[in-house]
Amino acid sequence: MIDLLVFIIELIIYIPFVIWVIYYFIYAVGYRLPNKKIKVTNEKNYRYLVIFPAYREDAVIAGSVRGFLKQGYPNTHYKVVVVADTLKDNTLLSLHNLQAEVLIPNYTKRSKAAAIKLVMSQSFINDYDAVVVLDADNHVDVDFLSRINEVYAGGNKVIQVRRVAKNQNSDTAYLDGLSEDINNSIFRQGHNNLGFPAALSGSGMAFEREWFQKTIAKIDSVGEDKELEYYLLKDKVYTTYLDDVYVYDEKVNKSSDLSNQRKRWIAAQVDIFLKLSKEFFQLMKDHNWPMLGKLIQWSMPPRILLLAWGPLCILIFCIVLSCSFGKWIIVYSLFLIALLLALPNKYYSKRTFVVLFKLPSILIAILRSFIGLKSARTTFIHTTHGNEEDHSN
Repeated sequence: MIDLLVFIIELIIYIPFVIWVIYYFIYAVGYRLPNKKIKVTNEKNYRYLVIFPAYREDAVIAGSVRGFLKQGYPNTHYKVVVVADTLKDNTLLSLHNLQAEVLIPNYTKRSKAAAIKLVMSQSFINDYDAVVVLDADNHVDVDFLSRINEVYAGGNKVIQVRRVAKNQNSDTAYLDGLSEDINNSIFRQGHNNLGFPAALSGSGMAFEREWFQKTIAKIDSVGEDKELEYYLLKDKVYTTYLDDVYVYDEKVNKSSDLSNQRKRWIAAQVDIFLKLSKEFFQLMKDHNWPMLGKLIQWSMPPRILLLAWGPLCILIFCIVLSCSFGKWIIVYSLFLIALLLALPNKYYSKRTFVVLFKLPSILIAILRSFIGLKSARTTFIHTTHGNEEDHSN
């Protein structure tokens, strides 16, 4: 009877692990395939509304806007809007001097979605064809909008560019950037190469304005990017990923900041997974395979927990309880192979090997993020960026 109980418990843990590993492996292999050709054209310059939500981002927002305004794209064809939530007077003055549109919110329940909805409620949005969403710390190259426009004009109405680390000045920041690039490989490039829509990153996103205006009005959660993905998949809208167009994103330097950031992400993922899981049978009936795949993705715990999960299960089931050893070794080895395939070549370096010893502290930070997860589902959690901003023009 005890052996049967142990077998059932092991099976309940093993089966989801196998499903997650197979998912990782398929799209990691997809990442290593030749990139799917994207239709581009220079036939028309579309007009872009560029949104920077900024809550207490005095240290970075003016520099991000100043950098963005160096675009080679015609300045008559884009508008930068900053949602200035709790910014200092000198920051506001700097933004005005840069001729950015500055909106001061008065909402009480703050979130990134609330900031974006404030922009989308303005009358001037009807003058624009598409919306670009960036974070307050994001920097882009001077050809960013030109590259976006080539793809948008080619008929790709939702675009996600590659978000990469702006800083690698600590082991935590380096690992955060490495993790982001694995996500890019599997959930974006790997998906596109196999004919599936890419996942959104939360910034560096471009949307057809009419669809975005209609959809963002429905969203009222802390995980606006995941809800946007939900509606994209429901509407069967394809998301194109641009692996060679960058948004430079500041990575966290401290494990405490990492814990807060992941707490927000995990809370958003739990909410959207619960929402989507209720539609499982309808998705099967509709043959909405991209959305079923997203259900698997959103069921996954953080990757570092999966890294710890395998050895822990091997210890408990194979050594302590004398269960079958081989099947755990096989699936865990497949998981490690998937991660190695998904790791961009630039990370095959001595520094990567050295910072791997930092993983136990990162694991502790991720485990800490589960504390207070319930409140994180409804409370806005802010991640601090930068140190001190130069407000000169």
